[in-house]
Amino acid sequence: MKKSEFGSYGNICVSDGASGSNSQPPEVGTGPAVRIIISRPQIQTIIPCCTSQLLTSTLVDNVFKIRGLEISQVSIVGMIRQAKRAPNCILYKIDDMTSKPIEARQKLGREKAKQDMTPLPVGVYAKVFGVLTSSGGAKILEVLKIRVLEDMNEFTTHILEVVNSHMMLDKAHQESTKESVPVAPSQIGDAAAVHDQCHFDFILKEVLRLIQECPLQEGKSVPELQTELCTVSVKAIKQAIDHLTIEGHIYPTVDREHFKFAG
Repeated sequence: MKKSEFGSYGNICVSDGASGSNSQPPEVGTGPAVRIIISRPQIQTIIPCCTSQLLTSTLVDNVFKIRGLEISQVSIVGMIRQAKRAPNCILYKIDDMTSKPIEARQKLGREKAKQDMTPLPVGVYAKVFGVLTSSGGAKILEVLKIRVLEDMNEFTTHILEVVNSHMMLDKAHQESTKESVPVAPSQIGDAAAVHDQCHFDFILKEVLRLIQECPLQEGKSVPELQTELCTVSVKAIKQAIDHLTIEGHIYPTVDREHFKFAG
């Protein structure tokens, strides 16, 4: 990941504040030495999340919490389902297929608002850094930065970061509250389930997209899917095909190795 980019789990954003030494030398000959304490900068961690976690978070004392853990700045990865230019902002709907899409609002400065700034295209995968807010009872992600994914491996990496960071935050939360009880197996199971569901939904979407885009009369073959989805196992591809066939999105053509879009 580029150093200039907002970091994901483990990286921090530092707010304005003093830096350097935390004390100043006393003036000579003016009585007892007085130690002047300079407050250190505040730090905030950008927490990788999935949209289902953001949409089910609770607002307590003007702070959003997931399972009792405070969240402020977050990152999500998903497909842009909608992109609309408004006078002073760009409105997106981001879908990572863990729940319904979440609304994301990228505010434009006075200069950018005057420019003909084009939203990112619909249908691409994007990484969004933002702050979770609430307006009229609906949760909205105020965008700090948004960019198109350079490599789909970033999607898988984000899923792993979501699982890892939330498990570590659970552990840190328990230690801070002096709880001796270890992380519950159900919580670990929930995190693993989120990872598995996100990964399977991603495979489903990619298999369906490739089959839909195939112009051949006989449709897309399983070996062709395996070649284009080189990081996905044949077993996972066939599971996705079975699921899409049962749901009626695709159908077999010349044999059980070729499939065509049903739409």
